[in-house]
Amino acid sequence: MTDRRRVAARPDRSVRPAVAEDADAVARIQVRGIRAAIQAGLGPQGEAPVLSTGAVRERWRTTLEAAAPSGCHTLVALHGGAVAGFLSCAPGPALGPAPGDQGDVPAGTDILALEVLPDFARSGHASRLLSALVDIARPHVLRVWVTAGDDAHTRFYQGAGFAPAGLRRRLAVGGRAVTEHLWWSRLSG
Repeated sequence: MTDRRRVAARPDRSVRPAVAEDADAVARIQVRGIRAAIQAGLGPQGEAPVLSTGAVRERWRTTLEAAAPSGCHTLVALHGGAVAGFLSCAPGPALGPAPGDQGDVPAGTDILALEVLPDFARSGHASRLLSALVDIARPHVLRVWVTAGDDAHTRFYQGAGFAPAGLRRRLAVGGRAVTEHLWWSRLSG
């Protein structure tokens, strides 16, 4: 008997530099990601504030229409032609030292945002975005601030070879504090 199960064609999955036409999708993804990170940081007793997607979209449109400053990149992950996630980065100065540590966290490339829509989670888009960043920027050090309690991002960065730097910062959100931890990875040198 012949197996009649259909094998679905795989959608196109790729990464490319973001363009102004991506502003709406990037804004929606970023606002969703910010809300989720804040909610993780506030815990079940807190509620993330409402963010205006329109204002974020206009900032992204302005940013993506202009020439990017040196070392700054915004990339989008495509899934079947639709924007499924994005990454934004910029150069960052040396930080630290961490309490009880002897040395600074070296200057490097700061990941400002790396978000993938939940419908596309575990499809490899975050890894593809991170790999494309390494190919394009050729950083020696990558760094990212992760909200305490955001287990999904923590697991992703840990799996990608990042380690906690021992530095924390607190952000005021709706009268409450949200803590972020710095994770980093030395790629060479």
